[in-house]
Amino acid sequence: MMINKLPYQRGFSLIELMIAVAIIGVLGFVAYPQYQAFLQQGNRADALEQLTSLELEMRQFYFENTTYKGLASGGGDTGTPSSTLLMELDDSVTDFYTITISAADKHSFQLKAVPKSSQSNDICGSIEIGVNGTFIYTPSGGGAAPDACKQ
Repeated sequence: MMINKLPYQRGFSLIELMIAVAIIGVLGFVAYPQYQAFLQQGNRADALEQLTSLELEMRQFYFENTTYKGLASGGGDTGTPSSTLLMELDDSVTDFYTITISAADKHSFQLKAVPKSSQSNDICGSIEIGVNGTFIYTPSGGGAAPDACKQ
């Protein structure tokens, strides 16, 4: 009597596919928080660039007018930067930060970027820059800003 051999089967078994899906799931679980942190770092860098550009615009205004007053929308001293400044706020920044002039007088100013939407849980929190040009980070949970913020 002759034994019929089954033809050689190609492909993956269900167990092999399940192991592959499990490995991909574990990698995704580990990688996703790092990906989110990377995106937040990029958004933060964009906000720093926007604040620096706005600071230069304000200095130019001061050079021409000897005051920082009246640069917020509506001619006020605090609030959203007005169209008096030549620079328009970048949508890629305003999607993740609210940029405001938090204080302005004749010889000083304070700009502030407050995180919002997916950026709101950023470890660095809000960012401020004043007339002296140094960045100040205020984490939303309070305390000192992590070293990762001081780039």
